[in-house]
Amino acid sequence: MLYLHGFASSPDSSKARFFAERLLAHGVPLTAPDFNLPDFTTLTLSRMLDQLAGHIEDAGAPVTLIGSSLGGALAVLAASRFGAAVDRLVLLAPAVMVARPGHS
Repeated sequence: MLYLHGFASSPDSSKARFFAERLLAHGVPLTAPDFNLPDFTTLTLSRMLDQLAGHIEDAGAPVTLIGSSLGGALAVLAASRFGAAVDRLVLLAPAVMVARPGHS
């Protein structure tokens, strides 16, 4: 299970720690990649996807992605890109826009 933090957040956020503690109590480890590395000023979705690819590959089995804000948008992109390697998504206020009827 992977937690994907939002913009200007980190894997040490209170939300990441909350999920890690609750899941570990049920024997489920949570990994939270730090997308601010190597440098926050170079943060892009492309770089985040590249970083996430390694974590998904390391898992060796389909993963669940928990994404918050920008991490939610990243989770949606990852599910599209990595297909069967992503088992399910849990999205918390994902930073995506949904078209309304009549908007083009």
